[in-house]
Amino acid sequence: MSLVTNYKLHTKEREELGVPPLALSAEQTAELVELLKADTIIEQDYLLDLFENKINGGVDDSAYVKAAFLNDVLLIK
Repeated sequence: MSLVTNYKLHTKEREELGVPPLALSAEQTAELVELLKADTIIEQDYLLDLFENKINGGVDDSAYVKAAFLNDVLLIK
């Protein structure tokens, strides 16, 4: 299954338990970054929401992946 399908299923399961979904792991964040780099972005709004709201801040491994991607975006000429 894809990241989007898996995370939507995870979100639904956690909602049924009455708890929020977990933040993305470093591996999930790396997959998300690849989806955002695609020429055609399917479910763009959902992916951007994940990118903005479901990645832990600070020194978490997933934050490092996010920061590296944002750095690459800034360095594109």
